[in-house]
Amino acid sequence: MLFSLVLSFHIWSAAFAQIESAYPCNFTPHTDGCGNHGWLWNCSHRSLTKIPQDIPIKYKDKFLSLDLSWNNFREITTSTFQNIQTNFRSHITGLNLQGNYLTFIGNFSFQSLNHLCELNLSNCSLSKTELTTQAFVNLPYLRILRLHYNYFQAKGYPDVTLSKIFTLETLTIDVFDGFHFSSLFRNLTRLKNIKFFTGKSRFHLTNFTFSGLFHSPISYLDLHFRYSVYCDVSEDIFCSFPVLKGVDIEFGGLCDLNTVLRSLKCLQNRNMEYITAHRNIPKFVTSAVFLTMKNCKYLNQICSKKVDISHNRIARVLYSPLKTVMGQCMEYLDISANRIEFIDANYIVDLLTRYPKLQVLNASLNSVGGNDFMSSVSDTFSYIKELNLFLNHSLSYKTQTKFVYKSSSEKNFKENPLITIVLSKKLKVFKFSKNYIHRPDPSFPFKVSLFATNLIELYLVQINLPCQYMASLQLPALENLDISGNGCNEMNSRLLEFNLNLKRFSASGSELNFTGSLSDGTIFRGLKKLEKVDLSSNGIYVLPSTTFKDQKYSLKSLNLDSNGLSSVPVLHLKNLSVLYLRYNKIAFFSESGIRNAMSLSKATLFIKGNPFNCECTHISSLKWLRENQNKFGDLNETYCIDNQAISIANFFQEASFVQFELKCQTKEWLIASSIMLFSVIVVVLVPVVIKRYRVHVDYLILRLRSRWRGVMRTRYSQSFQFDAFVTYAEEDYTLACHTLYQVLSNRGLKISLPDKDFVPGLSTVEQMLQCIDDSRKVVFVVTEKFLENGWSSYTVQMVVTHAFHNKRERSIIVIIKDDIPIERMPRDLKFVWWSIVSIRWPNCEENMGSFWDEITAALLHVPNT
Repeated sequence: MLFSLVLSFHIWSAAFAQIESAYPCNFTPHTDGCGNHGWLWNCSHRSLTKIPQDIPIKYKDKFLSLDLSWNNFREITTSTFQNIQTNFRSHITGLNLQGNYLTFIGNFSFQSLNHLCELNLSNCSLSKTELTTQAFVNLPYLRILRLHYNYFQAKGYPDVTLSKIFTLETLTIDVFDGFHFSSLFRNLTRLKNIKFFTGKSRFHLTNFTFSGLFHSPISYLDLHFRYSVYCDVSEDIFCSFPVLKGVDIEFGGLCDLNTVLRSLKCLQNRNMEYITAHRNIPKFVTSAVFLTMKNCKYLNQICSKKVDISHNRIARVLYSPLKTVMGQCMEYLDISANRIEFIDANYIVDLLTRYPKLQVLNASLNSVGGNDFMSSVSDTFSYIKELNLFLNHSLSYKTQTKFVYKSSSEKNFKENPLITIVLSKKLKVFKFSKNYIHRPDPSFPFKVSLFATNLIELYLVQINLPCQYMASLQLPALENLDISGNGCNEMNSRLLEFNLNLKRFSASGSELNFTGSLSDGTIFRGLKKLEKVDLSSNGIYVLPSTTFKDQKYSLKSLNLDSNGLSSVPVLHLKNLSVLYLRYNKIAFFSESGIRNAMSLSKATLFIKGNPFNCECTHISSLKWLRENQNKFGDLNETYCIDNQAISIANFFQEASFVQFELKCQTKEWLIASSIMLFSVIVVVLVPVVIKRYRVHVDYLILRLRSRWRGVMRTRYSQSFQFDAFVTYAEEDYTLACHTLYQVLSNRGLKISLPDKDFVPGLSTVEQMLQCIDDSRKVVFVVTEKFLENGWSSYTVQMVVTHAFHNKRERSIIVIIKDDIPIERMPRDLKFVWWSIVSIRWPNCEENMGSFWDEITAALLHVPNT
């Protein structure tokens, strides 16, 4: 049994050795933490228990870093590195043993690596007893040691062992309940950087916590102890860091900013590069933080270039630090994200105008629920009697500056009242985003401008900016302006005219839709250094062609995302490299859109989210898009509106697009054939229809001609020039003119005849219709000759058409001679026979009297309409 176990162990060991040798370590270029350029010998995550192989000869005389992390090393002794060639050991400058479960590190274990500079022993489950006192002896170049995430909580730090690394400059280490740096750490006189890693336990910071680091030249310190440190922090903790130049403090979770301010006692009267204390917010907020002269007494006496007290839920600022040491030294102040409910207007005026060295001011994200933490300033704007507040603090109304007006007359001020807020000459960056400015009353009588000689960056995002009251900004050094998230559709088109050094402008979501005051497209006129513009989410449907006229060679990036554009709206921007047109309304590229896109020779277009139409009707657009795919940066994320399953980039692949083209060609032939068939039918049928309905066509043409000439009768009265218009065949001239005309005229009736009233040379049809309009009745004399004459049918059709069109169909009288039966009447008369008065010519002379009486009565009768 025992023999079998031993045999199995040897077989397993041989197999494991084969596994180790089967995956040789990799060599990649590498620079270690000390700045040595060489190679990384990566043997990580290989279940190694020993260093597996010789180093290839080609890496001789090169700096090497050996990565043995996350393997199965259990102990480190002097023999661990013996299988590395001697001439290579002296070139190993970095060693990573992170993640090995080490139970022992013996004396002089690393001395064969006599040029070791960086050593990582983190996550190795080490405690104080696993590290022998001489473990790091004879390492004259060791500068970086990482010991965090080990088990020092039970017995404390291995201070004796660490105190012998006289060259140590950087240390990472755990902090836990009861941790402190003993007097043995005072031997680390080169220790400059120390980084703390918190565990799950909470701890106190006492006078003695860092006392052992007093002789270490630590210049910069990060105390990120969120949720770990109790709030009884000693006022003297920084007394252990005599050369401290920068400190970053985060005691939140249990403590608020007051705990931080109380801990700064030993930093008084020092010159600091920065003091950062952000996110010091208790999990359960019990009381608001007010900044007062009392709780800031230590901070006020520190000469720090940068002060960052952002994200601390400061509710009120009840004093001005202008005249303190901090106020006189401060170059950078960040009070953002504090939700400040109140700050006196005078303090704000001081910040903007009077701090002697302040260059960067970040007061963003401070309003709460629409409250304005500068409300007293807004109130001051509302009343002219309070204007002295600004006069006394270098904020004055001006009617004359070198940028705006040439005259300072009283008349000019009354016509163009202007308040110019004059900022400090030192101020270079001002951030006031995500606050809330109460807009002045509509009766507010002034325009407001900013004047700042050296301001380079201005951020006014989502502040309810009163754009309609803004005059031209007078910021000659300004390079970056962001007014996103404001309602600026009524903005002055000359707002930027004096900012000739502007390079970046952002107005996303600001209603700059280039209508109204902005429709002339002159907002960027003269800004020939402008490189980047963001106009996304502004509801832009049309961009004036002159908008970027002066940025032909300067503009490099233009963002027009999420607007209503249907084409590429810009052209001839020679150095434009990026054009964002995502989420617009581009369905296809028109000829002008293609022309504009091709004129942007260096630009990459982004068009994702547009409703692209991939139908055959836009095949020319799709072909151009396919041939110029390299001009677009996101075709793999762009989809046809009718097919969201496949991107346009895949749609353009050879096989699918060829099939699409063939389908379109079939459709084109079908459409062309249909058009040709329709044309043939039209050519054949139109003459037939015209011939069949010639009268109606002629009548329509005649009416149009009369309308154009202005002679069309639009209303018919009851008074007529004639009682009857008589139409007849030429062969019946004697019957109509001698007999009918004479008898009716003798009876006092006025009769119109073609031969009597028509003027030679004029249109017969027009004159006939005119005579019909001037006559109460129309009389047809139907004889055999009338029926035989071809033109009579045309005449009948024209008269009937005209009569019915003018609702005079009951004004037609037909005199039938020669015993002609009704069946032989012209077809057009038979169709309306129900509305016609028909009278037959008598065969006997004795009946002629009654015949003439009947005709006379019919002519004098007025039909009901």
